[in-house]
Order: sequence, then structure tokens, then C-alpha cells
Amino acid sequence: MPNDIDPNRGPERPRAEPEIIGPGEDFRSRRERSSVFVQFEGMDGIHRILIARPGWPAIIATILILGLLVAIIFIVLAGIVVLWIPLLILGILAALVSGTARSYWNRMRNFLFGPR
Repeated sequence: MPNDIDPNRGPERPRAEPEIIGPGEDFRSRRERSSVFVQFEGMDGIHRILIARPGWPAIIATILILGLLVAIIFIVLAGIVVLWIPLLILGILAALVSGTARSYWNRMRNFLFGPR
């Protein structure tokens, strides 16, 4: 375990800055009630991040982007269905032709070589 006492290191700075709130002042009125305030200390100083509630333009843009993604996925799935319908029809027709051809082949073989 490393030793926390290092004689070469200077005095430690406080990890949080004190916030002075005057008498009669509401703590919540200084910031928006609909936001999140995060503060962390990194190697290059203290960083403050304020994450605000999204406004109407951001909500509308998000809904439009999600709608565009859903439309693209629907178009791709519809294209796959449209591609597979002819292949499915060809497969069914091949099975029918194969069954009919096998029936005619068996009749021809029985006619030429006699029943088994």
C-alpha cells in the first residue's frame, strides 16, 4: 500500500469549494430546478458540468430522428419481404414441378422396365 505522506508534495487543496448561501436566499433558486449539477476534480483542475432538461426543439429533433430510423428499418424489412416473395413462389413451383416430374418418371420407368 503506498504511503500517503510524501514530503515532496505540497499542501493538499480542499476537495470541494464552500458555497455561501446568504440568509433568506433559497438554495434551489440559484440554479434551475430541472437540471443536474455535477462537479469533479481531475488532474487538470475542477470541472463543472450542468446537465439541463432538454427543450422543445431537442425533443422534436429526437422524435424526428427516431421516426426516421423506424422508417428506414421498415423500408429495409419491406424490401426483404418483397425480395423473398418471388423466391418463395419459385420454391413452391419447383416443389410442384419436381413432384409431377417424379410421378411421370416413375410411370415411364414402370412402362419401360416393368414394375419392381
